[in-house]
Parts: sequence; structure tokens; C-alpha cells
Amino acid sequence: MNHVARIGLALSLVAAAGCASTPEPPGNLVRDELAGAPEWVRKGCSHAWEDEDDKRICGVGSMGGTRNAGLARAGATARARTEIARTLQVQVESMLKDYQATTTGGQEFGRAAADDQHVTDVSRQITEMTLSGTEMVDSWISDSGTFYALVALDVERFKDAVGRMENLSEGVRRAVIERADEAFEDLDRQLELRRER
Repeated sequence: MNHVARIGLALSLVAAAGCASTPEPPGNLVRDELAGAPEWVRKGCSHAWEDEDDKRICGVGSMGGTRNAGLARAGATARARTEIARTLQVQVESMLKDYQATTTGGQEFGRAAADDQHVTDVSRQITEMTLSGTEMVDSWISDSGTFYALVALDVERFKDAVGRMENLSEGVRRAVIERADEAFEDLDRQLELRRER
């Protein structure tokens, strides 16, 4: 191969490499993924309900990368329930600490590790029990095949589940049920503040 042919081949390889497609910026990929998505996918699950009095804890989960529709649905639903569980556990712990502080006068509460452990254990029990009352209320599939699930638990189902828990003391059960409406409303306010930021 002569010297001119080698230079020509090298130049054509450089030109071909320069014409290769450059990777798309990540922002474009996310934008394209969410093109046509409902508001609850883009902005959060609280945008799924127009009625402001609709008290629910909700979560959005997604799963992609599979051709198995059932697996995608189950995975997205499980991830949405995990989001609900995190939120619910925080709310229940707050309710229990409030209850414990009012019944003990607040003097000893928070000083003993056993108090915090008890609150955490009861919170987990309530969360596990009430998650069975969640339901998938909507779903959406992106053009890339990612399945999005909207899962919700309403306050009445939550109160009903807590009311049926036999292993809770009557005082704790009553306190959680009585504080449920207020806790769900407070959660809505917190979510609204986050959206406004």
C-alpha cells in the first residue's frame, strides 16, 4: 500500500469516527422518557386527585428493562408500596410519639431507648398491616417500556386496619385512629410545600 493510500485510509477513518453519533445528554433522555406522562408520574402522586379533601398516602413506582409485563407491573407496584411504607412509618412514629408524650406528660419520653424501640416496633407492625390495604389506582407505560404504577392507601382503610389489630393496646389503637385524619392532612400540606419549592 503506498503512502498516499495510507493517508487516505487514515483520513477516512477519522472522518467516520467524527460522524459517529455522540451520546444524547441525560436531560434529553429523561425528557423523552416522560413525554406524554400523566402529572402523577412527572410531579408526584398527589397530583392524581383533584379533590383536595381526598386523604390518601400514595406512592409512584417504576420498573423497566424487562419484556415481562407481569414482572414490570409487580416490580413497579412493589416500589410504590415501598414509598408508601417509608412515608407511613414516619407518620405513625410521629403519632405514637405524640401519644406517648401526652400520656406520660413528656417527662420521661425520649430518654429511654426502650421507648423509642417500642415506638419503632409498633410503627413497623402498623405499617406492615396497613400496606395490605393499598391498591394500584393507575398505571402508565412509557415509550421505552418502563411501567409506572400509582398506588394509594386512603385514611379510612388505614383506620380500619389499625382498628382490627388485636396486638395493640386499646389506648394506642384509639390514639392512632384519632390522629390519622390530622396526620394525613399534615402530610398533604408537607407535600404541597415541597411542590412549591
